[in-house]
Amino acid sequence: MQTDINHCFDKLCPASIAVIGASSNASEIGWVKRLQNFGYPGKIYPINPKAKVIHGLQAYANICDVPDSIDYAILNIPALSTPQAMRDCAVKGIPFVHCYTAGFSESGTEVGKQLEIELAQIANNNGIRLLGPNCMGIYCPESGMTFSEDFPKEKGRIAFVSQSGAEASRLILLCQDVNLNFSKVISYGNAADLNETDFLEYLAGDTKTDVIGLYVEGIKNGHRFMSAIRRCMERKPVIILKAGLTENGAGAAISHTASFTGSQSVWQAFFRQTGAISVQTIDEAADTVQGLTRLQKLRGKCVALIGRGGGIGVVAVDICERAGLKVPPFSDVTRQQLAQIRPDPGASLRNPVEPKLGMEGAGEFYLCGLPVIDEDTETDVILIQMAVDVYGGHTTDLVQNVSEAAYALCAAADSLKKPVAVALFTGGHTDTVLAAAAARDILTKSGIAVFSGIEAAAKAISKVYYYQSRKME
Repeated sequence: MQTDINHCFDKLCPASIAVIGASSNASEIGWVKRLQNFGYPGKIYPINPKAKVIHGLQAYANICDVPDSIDYAILNIPALSTPQAMRDCAVKGIPFVHCYTAGFSESGTEVGKQLEIELAQIANNNGIRLLGPNCMGIYCPESGMTFSEDFPKEKGRIAFVSQSGAEASRLILLCQDVNLNFSKVISYGNAADLNETDFLEYLAGDTKTDVIGLYVEGIKNGHRFMSAIRRCMERKPVIILKAGLTENGAGAAISHTASFTGSQSVWQAFFRQTGAISVQTIDEAADTVQGLTRLQKLRGKCVALIGRGGGIGVVAVDICERAGLKVPPFSDVTRQQLAQIRPDPGASLRNPVEPKLGMEGAGEFYLCGLPVIDEDTETDVILIQMAVDVYGGHTTDLVQNVSEAAYALCAAADSLKKPVAVALFTGGHTDTVLAAAAARDILTKSGIAVFSGIEAAAKAISKVYYYQSRKME
């Protein structure tokens, strides 16, 4: 009889971790060193029959030799050795085992498939919950657990459940770039025991998580999965990147985690019925996470565009409209007030509106123009195209000028009723890239959503509106 999933997830904050197959190479960043460098506060027990001390810690030849109780074990040994290690964990009474090792059903071999079945049977017969095999495991800043020492130590309110460790790592780093952090990230691989639905059922009631992301290749139990998604959606948004919908993608998924993927039409119906948010790439997932986190005040789909006019503005309108948004003309009152702020001949005041040229002019417009647009009755969200490459120029004080404009935008946005999003254009020059990075850091630390371009911003806003409108139904 397996341990209850909610009790199992108490072990996301384990007091002790054993690493079976801990590397004795002093220069190698293995699991023991990774946990130490990240600041894991609990006890770590390296298991290696050929070493006495590993990274300053006493090593043991076998897990059963450890005199203390152990909450969590990581298997970092060849696949053929894992069944015996799992039996040893059962003797030791370890409730949660993470099998990092690959070479199971995803290999396509009969040996690999049988090994995975054997691991799952040992776990089931001994009340052990098994994570994996073939997965990176758990990143939980609160508990000090990680599968990369480079991940942020700050905790957030986003959770991500991923069949792929690489996609999990990429989302963490993409969100780090915009100052968003995670409550927990779970890479679960082949899902011989614990699967995506187990994690979703837990996260539905997790008070430390506000937004859930999911990367999935195949589903173990469709009805249970749909029920879990609906339960989550009653309380918080769920973003799903469903991989393997094309014929070749499905074949790649089978070789990656041995998952059977389902048809595209079935998944389209699933998204319609549950209201879960579909994304196509991990970059889009990161953008949608940011939108749901920072554009919560969004109540409609009409966009006020601030940025370059001319062709750039026309293209921006087209992009927004294709994403399902609207870019209506400003009200007469708004245009009259903007004309006093932006009196230059030829300046567009209709929507989009163009700030004065130069970053100094843009910063000035943010302070005096955005409050006017905030009162406009025709629009719901303010989307600013901050074109560092065009407005900024290539001057020695570019970073300072762009940073000052970003600070001005933060000051203005703080008192606005409408949500503000920024499409930040970096350009290809080193100086504009550095200036844009400085602006992004300033803006996102103030809670402003920043995207890599107008298309990414429009898609994210559209998905937030979709979620908000479904909630209000």
